[in-house]
Amino acid sequence: MSVEVAVFWLLATLILFAAWAIVIGTDIVRSIVWLTIVFLLTSGIFIIADAEFLAIIQVLVYVGAVSVVILFGVMLTRRTLRGSTEDV
Repeated sequence: MSVEVAVFWLLATLILFAAWAIVIGTDIVRSIVWLTIVFLLTSGIFIIADAEFLAIIQVLVYVGAVSVVILFGVMLTRRTLRGSTEDV
């Protein structure tokens, strides 16, 4: 087995683990961090596939923009208790 194949399977396993952590996570901020990790690992797979441009775009657009926008959206959203109109 070549080094590229071994690194691919390592990255794929880590992506699946991080994606599972997103799904079972109860804290939305930690889920966003796991989503960012998935995006970074996906750019690693692009690098293995000799698609460096796509890896850079993956980091710039998804990690740099989408994750930050989601994080700001979560942080700026008001939280209320269920059945109550008071802010937490």
